[in-house]
Amino acid sequence: MRGRFLFCMVFLLFWMTGTVFAGEQGETPNIKGEWSIILTFVAGKAHHTVIIDQDGERLSGIYKGEFKEGPLRGTIKGNTIDFTGFLKHEATGVSFHYSGTISGTTMQGTVDMGEYWTATWTAERKKKDH
Repeated sequence: MRGRFLFCMVFLLFWMTGTVFAGEQGETPNIKGEWSIILTFVAGKAHHTVIIDQDGERLSGIYKGEFKEGPLRGTIKGNTIDFTGFLKHEATGVSFHYSGTISGTTMQGTVDMGEYWTATWTAERKKKDH
């Protein structure tokens, strides 16, 4: 009886901290491809695009703003995504640091642009033209 109680308490502790067993989050989703992003600011919206290449949990690719494009780097762990896109214009640039979650053909979360504040974002996988 005492052994069962101890097992249940340990299991509950691990479950509450999110570290039960490896693989609990499931397989890493395949997010390779082109995604359309809508950034929602306090006053207005912007439309950006990412073209993601995926090697396991590592992400790379191209980040496209409305007028410029630059590199993309990041990681994916389970359904959690974290990536940065960089856009440069002449002697200045801005980094877009995205964090969020993946659910099927959509993603959402927050984006931090340093001195340019933060925003929320949603993304949808672009459908392939046949």
